[in-house]
Amino acid sequence: MKFLNFKKIVLTLIIFTSFSAHAYWDKGHSAICQLAIDNLSEESKKEVNKIIGNDKKWCVWADTIKRDRPQTRSWHYVNLPEGVSEYSHDHCPTKGCIASALIKQIEIFKNKDASKRKRKEALKFIGHFIGDVHNPLHIGYLSDLGGNRLEVEVWNGNGKKTNMHRVWDGWIPNYALTKPLLFLDIEKASPIEIGMSHEGRVIYWINENREILLSDAVGYVARQSFLDQAYFEKNVPIAYYRMSFAGSRLAYLIEELLGN
Repeated sequence: MKFLNFKKIVLTLIIFTSFSAHAYWDKGHSAICQLAIDNLSEESKKEVNKIIGNDKKWCVWADTIKRDRPQTRSWHYVNLPEGVSEYSHDHCPTKGCIASALIKQIEIFKNKDASKRKRKEALKFIGHFIGDVHNPLHIGYLSDLGGNRLEVEVWNGNGKKTNMHRVWDGWIPNYALTKPLLFLDIEKASPIEIGMSHEGRVIYWINENREILLSDAVGYVARQSFLDQAYFEKNVPIAYYRMSFAGSRLAYLIEELLGN
């Protein structure tokens, strides 16, 4: 797949702009869910709108409830040991992880006998967790808590330190979102997952994301501590296509769960 040319955008934005990590929560998750909604069939759009109502921030809701529902905090990620390239259920703690949470919420949403409140919450969790499971730093090492303890300096950050998780939650996705996300035909873009069980698909997404995390471009394995302009030029297109895949897969999943 040919990446769009982000080089000029990255250069301009890195020189003149500073993003906070928190901006991604709204912009990235919302863009992913909007891409999905925009590409649903008319019948599915009506059903989703009936469930979600006027909730414009349904895809960021899962982050807003962490304080009141702390048991959901671990549902946004799964940390694997160093040297491990593939997820197994042994890596998911008893308190839950993104794999168990996403699989459970899919089961709740597809049960049309479940209450309207439960199905609405399930859809909001699904939309958010599919975004998280496509962010490489949400499938990081246990030893550094998914890059939260991996201190880095960004080339245009005036010497200020941050961490790699924050860079991938904020700076990089925000640069990527200067272009509209691309809707992908999942049957053509990722035919291997067609026909997989929902559990199998979630595990496939996790392992795909882990492979990207461990690639040379991300610099996670090498513990890269200085992120220069070239780093952003390599990784902004990766983030763009991760978010595009997330929104496209969400649309495919919703259609499937609604039976349309």
